[in-house]
Amino acid sequence: MKRLFPLAGIVVFVWLILLCVTFIISKGAFAISFGTVTIFERIMTQVVRVSVSALLVLIWLLTWKKVADYYLSRTLSHQRASA
Repeated sequence: MKRLFPLAGIVVFVWLILLCVTFIISKGAFAISFGTVTIFERIMTQVVRVSVSALLVLIWLLTWKKVADYYLSRTLSHQRASA
């Protein structure tokens, strides 16, 4: 049971970060606009929007990886100490 709480904490933390990133993408990335008059402005707007969104998702994935690696290393060190 004591192993369940840290895993549940990781899941809750990751989902909260995911919701925050999704909110930032919906409010921030879609607000980016360089204009719609020319085709170049439209293309640049979409490229920047996708790039910002991809960057935010990569940050979310790296955060998830860091948290999972920390939990794994902590769990393995506790098992070595008790063995």
